[in-house]
Amino acid sequence: MSPLDSLQKGLDRLSQLNSLYEREMPHFQSSLFDAAHYHFKNPGKSFRAYLALSSGDAVNQHPKDSLHWAAACELLHNASLVHDDISDASTHRRGQASISQRFGSDMALCLGDWMIAKAFELAARNSTHSGQLVALLAGAMQETCSGQIADIDQRMYAPISDWQRIAKNKTAPLLIAPIKGAAICAGLDSHASNIDALVEFCGLAYQGRNDIDDIVPSSHLSSDLHGRKPNLVVSIFANLETTDIQAFKQWYCSIDQHQTNIWQKRIASSEAILHANQRVESWLAQAENLIPNIPHQLQPVTKRLIFSVKPPKTQQHQEQSA
Repeated sequence: MSPLDSLQKGLDRLSQLNSLYEREMPHFQSSLFDAAHYHFKNPGKSFRAYLALSSGDAVNQHPKDSLHWAAACELLHNASLVHDDISDASTHRRGQASISQRFGSDMALCLGDWMIAKAFELAARNSTHSGQLVALLAGAMQETCSGQIADIDQRMYAPISDWQRIAKNKTAPLLIAPIKGAAICAGLDSHASNIDALVEFCGLAYQGRNDIDDIVPSSHLSSDLHGRKPNLVVSIFANLETTDIQAFKQWYCSIDQHQTNIWQKRIASSEAILHANQRVESWLAQAENLIPNIPHQLQPVTKRLIFSVKPPKTQQHQEQSA
C-alpha cells in the first residue's frame, strides 16, 4: 500500500469513528445530548483510536471489532480529560470552553461517567474477547485514576522516583490499551509485558516533553509551577547543587505566587533542562531497544508511537534522512 493509500485509509477510518460517535450519542431527549454533541464537535487528534485502528489492521482484526475497540479506548481517554478539567478548574479544552466551564461541573461529571460506561459497552460487543477487553479497560482506568489523584495530591516537589510513578500511571495505561487489545484479539497477549514496557517508556518521554514545554520558554507562565504540580524539570532542579536551592524549596512549599515567573526563568536557564532532555532521549532509546521483542505485526505501530513522542526537530531530521 502506497503512503497516499495508507493516509486515505486512515482518514476513512477516522471518519467511521466520528460516524460511530454520532450513532452512539446519548438520547436526544437526555440533557447529556447537547454536552456530548458539543464535546465531539472537536474530537482532538484521536491518537489512541489511531493506535487501536492501526494495531487492528496490523493483526487483521475484523474492521467492526477494531472500530468498536478504537472508540472504546478514545472514549475512556476523553472521559479522563473531562474529569481532569473539573479537578484542574480548566476553562478551555481543544480551543473551546471545557465541558465544566460551558455546562457546569455536574454535567461534566455525568458526561465523563457516561463515556466510561459507553466505552465498556463497546468493548463488550466483541463476541470472542469481550471479558478480556473490558478487564483491560477497567485496569487502565484504575491506573489512570491513581496517577491523577497522586498528581493532584503532590504539593511538595516530587522526587524523580515519585515523578516517574505518577507520570507512568497518568499517561501509559491509555496508550497501552489500544495496542494490547489488538494483541489479545490476535492471540499475541503472551508478548503483553514487552508492549507494556515499551509504551511506558514512551509515556515517560511524552510527559517529560510536556513538562519541559511547560517551563520553557519562560515568556509564558508555567501552570505546573503555579499549581505546584509534579514536573520533571522541577524535580531535577530541586536536586541540583546550587546556592539558591534552599530558597527555591522554601518558596515552593509556600502559597506565594508572585515569584512564580522569577523561579521559572531561573529553572529554564539552569542545567535542569539539559538533564530533562537527556532523560527523555534515554527513555526513547530504551523504547526503541524493545521493538525487536514486540510481535512483528505490531512493530510498525510501536515505531510510529515512538516517533510521535520525539521532539519535532528529531522527527524532522529523521524524515530528511529517510
